[in-house]
Amino acid sequence: MNINFIGRQVTVRDDMKELVEKKLAKFDRYFPGGADASVTFRRVRDLECMEITISVVGTLFRAEESTTDFRTSLTRCIDVIEGQIRKNKTRLEKKLRQGAFEKDAAPISFMPEEEE
Repeated sequence: MNINFIGRQVTVRDDMKELVEKKLAKFDRYFPGGADASVTFRRVRDLECMEITISVVGTLFRAEESTTDFRTSLTRCIDVIEGQIRKNKTRLEKKLRQGAFEKDAAPISFMPEEEE
């Protein structure tokens, strides 16, 4: 997964980058072909805001949280994105299940028909 870090009104430390990379690594099992992630750190008054956007083949997963520290914001964002991924996966499975095995034609017989 390609991760792009953006810091607005804040400097992103190396230990925070490593933590984000470690947490986002668990999404690699959902996206074996690769994905692009953008992580934005902001400080607004007394709150530290984090926004994570993951882009995969035309699909976006996004979460934004504001708490008193970045670690809590990261945990909440990861939970939100994981829920979005599961919801999308379930929706796609249901769609495939409903239309995958529809019978439009007559059943196929492998035995030759007898003529009278």
